[in-house]
Amino acid sequence: SSGINAEYGGCVPVWPDGGYFMLVDTAPMGWDFTNENTGRCYDVDCVKWLTREFKLATIPISVFYGDRNRHLAAKYIRVCCAKSDATIDKACQIIRSLKKA
Repeated sequence: SSGINAEYGGCVPVWPDGGYFMLVDTAPMGWDFTNENTGRCYDVDCVKWLTREFKLATIPISVFYGDRNRHLAAKYIRVCCAKSDATIDKACQIIRSLKKA
């Protein structure tokens, strides 16, 4: 599993049995978005940062949870796998280039 983590830049994929989306645990990356003072959940700031800085569009998971349980999904992001091979290859290159904090 440490080889898999290294292959994905430290992010930990949550492998689905099937479907068009998969989850990625970003907690091992140690990224900190508290200085942005947005008041948003971590995953929302994370996906906005990934889009802004790397043109990598992902989906926050916490938006699917109510206020009481939102923290359970705060470090996960959702990635769509129903893309062309070229798009997925480019996304993998970006993910591999990401650095831990």
